[in-house]
Amino acid sequence: MRLADLARGAGAVLDGNGDVEITGIAYDSRHVGPGDLFVAVQGLHVDGHHYVGDAIRQGAVAVAVERSVKIPEGIPVLRMPSTRIGLAELSAEFYGRPSLRLKLAGVTGTDGKTTVTHMAEHVLQASGIVAGAMSTVAFKVSGREVDNASGQTTTEAPEVQAWLARMVEGGAQCAVIETTSHALVQERVRACDFDVAAYTNVGHDHLDYHSTWEEYLEAKARLIDLTANAADKGIEKTAVLNRDDASYDRLARRPISRRWTYGMTTASDLHPLELAITGTGSRFRMKTPMGETEVMLHVPARFNIYNALCAAGVCLALGVPVEDIGRGLAGFEGVRGRLEPVDLGQDFRVYIDFAHAAGSLASALAELRPFTRGRLIVVFGSTARSDHDRPGMGRAAAEFSDFFIITTDDPLSEDPVEIARDVQSGAAGKAPGRDFEVVIDRRAAIRRAIEIAEPGDTVLLAGKGHERSMRTARGSEPWDERAEAEAAIKARC
Repeated sequence: MRLADLARGAGAVLDGNGDVEITGIAYDSRHVGPGDLFVAVQGLHVDGHHYVGDAIRQGAVAVAVERSVKIPEGIPVLRMPSTRIGLAELSAEFYGRPSLRLKLAGVTGTDGKTTVTHMAEHVLQASGIVAGAMSTVAFKVSGREVDNASGQTTTEAPEVQAWLARMVEGGAQCAVIETTSHALVQERVRACDFDVAAYTNVGHDHLDYHSTWEEYLEAKARLIDLTANAADKGIEKTAVLNRDDASYDRLARRPISRRWTYGMTTASDLHPLELAITGTGSRFRMKTPMGETEVMLHVPARFNIYNALCAAGVCLALGVPVEDIGRGLAGFEGVRGRLEPVDLGQDFRVYIDFAHAAGSLASALAELRPFTRGRLIVVFGSTARSDHDRPGMGRAAAEFSDFFIITTDDPLSEDPVEIARDVQSGAAGKAPGRDFEVVIDRRAAIRRAIEIAEPGDTVLLAGKGHERSMRTARGSEPWDERAEAEAAIKARC
């Protein structure tokens, strides 16, 4: 694409030769290739403006900056008020503004957004609408799935726009994007023209980044603003809100053309009737603004009823007939690493879940309790991330489980023994050996939990979920939680 055309479409001021051909967009000087436009972005720890020279030596043929930088003569420059916003606009323009050719939903919240994203994509596909999805777990295009190995739930703008373009090329009519508060604040989805903004809940994670819950909620609310102000594609702009969540009152004040609510009571636009919950799923009649439909869910836990209601709201807003919603949800088999059962015929239950914060750990354990005849055993650790309440995780395990094993979960350069001590400090009144154990090696911890499980017990392996690596001081090492669980069950048998 000609640099002049790219600059014009993204609203940048061009200095220099506009006839230069741009073959890619890059924001990390280490990953620049010949023909790329390097966009110098100010990050949390690194300022891309310091690496303009490196990017040019790597083959960048033009650069985009937001402040004065020494640039070799002959290299054309795009000047922008904000290169963070510019990265989104330039990426969208480079890939042909693909979101204008898709019905697009964004799903945000603290918990459940991955499941809602994949539920909605599944229902769309099941109803005959070719769809795509981007989530923590995977990128999906027309039913084909690729693992998300980026380490980010919502990738940077060039990757977001590239995947949207792949969806368009693959014949997709709709797409669902899992959207984090970080992505919203950092403008990664700035140039996405959303039609639906859906919310699960807003808890108390990431308060190192957002400082307060109110600031965190404000970041989440940006998705409604983006949706309300996006290009008109003939679909009424819709916010799908959890009426039962503390975030509802504030989010409901955000102006948008249509607002649907969901929850467990008849005060919500989408709610369940004649609800029956079992250990493996639930059945209910779902009331919606477009009529009623029977729903049979084959994924466990009360929170998955909320997820199904939210996904239903997304799909209805995108044009799926109400009668197709129930059929689509009935065929949904869950998401890898989200209360994923591991069943090799053993006489106790084993689940894998991504719960890696105090609130999500407590929620997962509380959901499993009513369907556990014996003991509820959990294996978990805390990551090196500073926003995680380590003592809070210990308190959650102490309150909601019968026996817990503290282990390792992505310690990075920290000492996993010290992390475990921090977690243990929250388990006041619980005695080592009687109520819990500390087994630093995660493989050994899983084997220990499986070894002590008795008929009727439930074992929850929390924290790693779908992830394929363990990040330690030695670097990233391969990890597969399900494979470890299966190996432990087979070794016991």
